[in-house]
Amino acid sequence: MAGPPSYGGQAVIEGVVMRGPRFASMSVRDPGGEIVSFVKKADTLSRKSALLRLPVVRGALSFWDSLSLGVEMLMRSADISFPEEEKSSKGALDLSVLIAAVLAVGLFIVFPAVAAPYVAAALKVTGTFWASLVEAFVRVLVLVAYVGSISRLKEIRRVLEYHGAEHKVIWAWENHYREINDRIYLDKWGVPEISEFLASKARFESKLHPRCGTSFLFIVVLVTWVVFLFITPQGVVNRVVARLALLPLTAGLSYEFLKASATREGGFWRLLRAPGMGLQAMTTREPEPEQLEVAADSLARLVEAERGGFR
Repeated sequence: MAGPPSYGGQAVIEGVVMRGPRFASMSVRDPGGEIVSFVKKADTLSRKSALLRLPVVRGALSFWDSLSLGVEMLMRSADISFPEEEKSSKGALDLSVLIAAVLAVGLFIVFPAVAAPYVAAALKVTGTFWASLVEAFVRVLVLVAYVGSISRLKEIRRVLEYHGAEHKVIWAWENHYREINDRIYLDKWGVPEISEFLASKARFESKLHPRCGTSFLFIVVLVTWVVFLFITPQGVVNRVVARLALLPLTAGLSYEFLKASATREGGFWRLLRAPGMGLQAMTTREPEPEQLEVAADSLARLVEAERGGFR
């Protein structure tokens, strides 16, 4: 029996983005307390060609699609959330995104590649296997330290609460989608009814989800370690260049692994998911009912759009 359509999401400023195969929706709470929503077509590049839907290729494209959509929606949420007198601070968002991208490359690609040989020398280990393992270990430490640091920031707390709301509402959809579909067709439910139902059910769901982007980051670290076991050029500059060049491959492989592991049961798969789920505990917070309402509104509008209600 077919499962529910697979929807993903992202927390933004005072809101949540939901993404489906053909559309994306965003709902944001404005300064006046009203929910402002936006729906757009968001066909992925992989839908345009069978070649682009091949395993690994589709994962790399999905990563790029998610990144570009996420930046666009983040900017839109800032437009809605910032009061008029704070618009000047939003003008720095473009620069902030660029700086964040540079810092991410520096922290997660360049720094581990540079630091790993020194750590390996201090530990007195040699060989390709150990060198790659040390670099992966450094990358994990950087990732955990980074996530732990930003999760403590007061300004980030509400985003983490919306992140939790996103997960809880997606769980509510996945656990009750047959009932929702029946109500849509039999009782003529629309966005208000779907949203109210999802918000009420989401209160009892987990704030952790196996398809979360936080888990994806940890899987990238593991996949990167395996890939770099076979590609180990000499010299720091060559290693950094190789790792940057292989980002699409590692992103594609990580996507396939995440997609496969999210639906697998058993101790082995739970063990593989455990580090990413643990990391999620740092990037999510229990949301308030008003935040669940925003996330539910976004997903309800996505459901309506995907079934043809959006024009």
